[in-house]
Amino acid sequence: MTTAMLFAGGGQEEPAAVPAPAESAVGADGGNRVEIDTNWGVAWQFLEEEIEFTMWAPTTGWISIGFNPSRSMRDAAYILAYVDNGEVAIREDFGTGNTSHRADTSLGGAEQVRATAFREEGGTTYITFVLPLDSGDEYDAVFTPGGTYTLLAAYAGNGSKNFTSPHRTRKALQITL
Repeated sequence: MTTAMLFAGGGQEEPAAVPAPAESAVGADGGNRVEIDTNWGVAWQFLEEEIEFTMWAPTTGWISIGFNPSRSMRDAAYILAYVDNGEVAIREDFGTGNTSHRADTSLGGAEQVRATAFREEGGTTYITFVLPLDSGDEYDAVFTPGGTYTLLAAYAGNGSKNFTSPHRTRKALQITL
């Protein structure tokens, strides 16, 4: 598990990188966001050589986003994460079939994702992470400002603190970063 900063009250001020679901369409950090459904969405901002995402969903289980499948789940680059006992577990996966994915490290790829903030609050999980714009890893997405991507978003049921539980809800949509 990767440990990052936990924002769960205690008088700490919530960082702009972890948007509350009720914020406007453009976050305070100048990033962009998409509301997928109630308490479910993703926000992003481009940094110098990286892109920062915050994803949130109404669950205490895992949450994920994936980019650019060729068909169903095949060939998509995924980030899956969950919060468990004050730590975040986060990994990169790659779509190996229409309904399957595996850790990209098991395929010969490298783990490029870095969690920077996370929390569970009121039944919603929030994870902020950073990825390189172009890692050079064949199992990772390449991110370009203004590029259009197929986004796959999913989350598991409450308490699914692993990377193997089936999703409870999933959705595919087009976004422009």
